[in-house]
Amino acid sequence: MKKGLIIAGSDTLSGGGLQTDIRTFSAHNLSVSNVLTCIVTLDSETNAIDICDLPVGLVEQQLQMIAFSSISVIKIGMLANLAVAKQIELFLKRMTTTPIILDPVLALKESGFGLSEKIVSFFSERLLPLADITTPNLREAELLANMTITTLADMEQAAKVIHQFGVKNVVIKGGTRLVGIEAIDLLYDGHNYTYFKAPKLQTTNNNGAGCTFASAIAANVANGLSVTESVTDAKKFVYQAIKHGFPFLDDLGNVWAPNKM
Repeated sequence: MKKGLIIAGSDTLSGGGLQTDIRTFSAHNLSVSNVLTCIVTLDSETNAIDICDLPVGLVEQQLQMIAFSSISVIKIGMLANLAVAKQIELFLKRMTTTPIILDPVLALKESGFGLSEKIVSFFSERLLPLADITTPNLREAELLANMTITTLADMEQAAKVIHQFGVKNVVIKGGTRLVGIEAIDLLYDGHNYTYFKAPKLQTTNNNGAGCTFASAIAANVANGLSVTESVTDAKKFVYQAIKHGFPFLDDLGNVWAPNKM
């Protein structure tokens, strides 16, 4: 059995983050190693998000345990702060033959990064050149490309700008923000634009959708699929995960896809 490495934060709600990454890898028949970067908690009365960063030394110790393992793919999620991101960069530079899927968690309300230009620049200039695939959502793509995205043409332009940082493939997750009845994602490999479409689902049970999509792409790459095949299959997987999601709070629920569909 092939093994995937997940570098991410823990989501106490278990819809996103490390928890859904592990479920997704397992559903794609991958064993899992993981490096925890932070713990995200939620106040049940106020719904306020709090992030507990792990000490950089502890993150480094986890990475040292992984360094000599046989890893078929690396999926990166929330890194929580710049010091941790720098440790991840050093680790990735040693893993030169392993595919890297970078989900740049920059714009979610629970991200510790906020909108710091220093953080965005670090991702653009230091992490993206190390990645085989990056999977920003629309807001993250706007931050990385320094532009507003309201149309498919904008998505193409943003993907082109992000690709110029050195990442091999850019997958922009369109989500539900763009006008229309379809949720549209875009893959740009430096030459061709490929769109992936599915009907929008009228549900708020979508916590973890972005993580699930990126993890499914990573798992498919580890299992030998091409990038286009990986995204195609991941799109179907996350659609089912949202469709079968379940409510957790009054206005938020988790995606759920425990088995490969």
